Amino acid sequence: MVTKFKILVIALIIGCYHTAYAQKQTSIKIGDKIPDLEITTYTGKKIRLSNLYQNAPLIIDFWATWCVPCIKEIRLMDSLSQKQPGKFNAILVTKQTREIISIYMKRPANSDFAAISERIVVEDTLLGKIFPHRGLPHNIWIDREGIVRAITTGEEISEKNLLAFSRNPAGLALRTKKDNFSFRPEEPFHLADSIYTYRSILSPFIPGIPYGERSPQRGTMKEYTQFNQSITRALWGAYSKFNPGIRPVMLEVLTTDSSRFFGPKLRDTSFYKKYAYQDRGDWERKNLFCYSLTLHEVTPDSLFTSYIYADIERMFKVKTQIVSRKIPCIVVSKGKGQMLPVTSNTKLAPQFTFTTDHKLIVRNANIPELLDFLFRRIPPATLPYPFIDRTNSTDLRFDLDLDYSDVPGIAISGVKPEMLFQLLAKYGLTFKIKNELFPVLQINDLRK
Repeated sequence: MVTKFKILVIALIIGCYHTAYAQKQTSIKIGDKIPDLEITTYTGKKIRLSNLYQNAPLIIDFWATWCVPCIKEIRLMDSLSQKQPGKFNAILVTKQTREIISIYMKRPANSDFAAISERIVVEDTLLGKIFPHRGLPHNIWIDREGIVRAITTGEEISEKNLLAFSRNPAGLALRTKKDNFSFRPEEPFHLADSIYTYRSILSPFIPGIPYGERSPQRGTMKEYTQFNQSITRALWGAYSKFNPGIRPVMLEVLTTDSSRFFGPKLRDTSFYKKYAYQDRGDWERKNLFCYSLTLHEVTPDSLFTSYIYADIERMFKVKTQIVSRKIPCIVVSKGKGQMLPVTSNTKLAPQFTFTTDHKLIVRNANIPELLDFLFRRIPPATLPYPFIDRTNSTDLRFDLDLDYSDVPGIAISGVKPEMLFQLLAKYGLTFKIKNELFPVLQINDLRK
């Protein structure tokens, strides 16, 4: 660097005029004209801002010795000023003390800063109020009329932009730097509440809202929310791909306090005495919670549910794993019988509908999809065991209308799985309850 480079690092001595101005106006925006302030440089030289911007556009560069991008852009401007002098002026403004800047200049690697000491300036208290900012570098671009044309980060300081600004200050479009002055790093972070890309939230029980969950469909897992539900509900959701009906036979809970995982049954007063709860409300307040997981994009099912496991395990001191156990299962086999009606449109998504006139309408489904639908739709009280499909009929897609309207008492009892099993028997499907190895969810309570 050479002394001809018109960069000032400003140690401002504020006169009465400066103080009066600061009281009248605290900040200047793009399009405003800056006041004709007198500044005092690091060497004690007094300069008016108008003397800097009238003969060439002016860059006011707020910087610090610890700011690597600041040092980089200062040296870039110095190099350009030497190659094409008179194209622009620049002043450097820092809040750092004279002592810190002096030590910085004495380092051999920073001798170029010492060479421009008459334009190096420290301990700013005025320009920082006129041009408030939080991050560095912070650059103010001023034309020959004293009008602020741009406020930018250091990324906009380039040879191309500086020369273009010198030729036509009003015609240069630069990205505006916008600092958020409401942000307080010491306070809980809420600025991204409406624009987050990933979020995991867990809160205590919230009175006055429903009990339930909002679950994703398979293959579209991006967001899951449960409100006022239990540890077991959250872990079952991850394990079962959000099957609404918990089957106790598919759970293995290792704990000395089962009340953490299962609530009291209706009119079971002994529960409250055994576990020292006042009533149902007391148990809910101490064991239910709200939980929401949101990812930035659709995620594979296994990865999405692994996040749920991790959150619940971490928050409630439990450990989960999938273990094989012999449990009652409904084994589905294919024998002799009518052919299932092959679908005429394989491009449709599988569709299942229980009609009000007691029919099950199936379109473009295979047997595993039909069994999965039944297991999700029929309550655990009437379908307590999982299916095991041994039909080897995954490739066969069919349309089917199962009419169980003539079953006695159907209007009162509703659909029972046995009704559907009987209707499916004519297609060679058999449903038998057998003890079989099946992957169940094991929950281990780690609390002592």
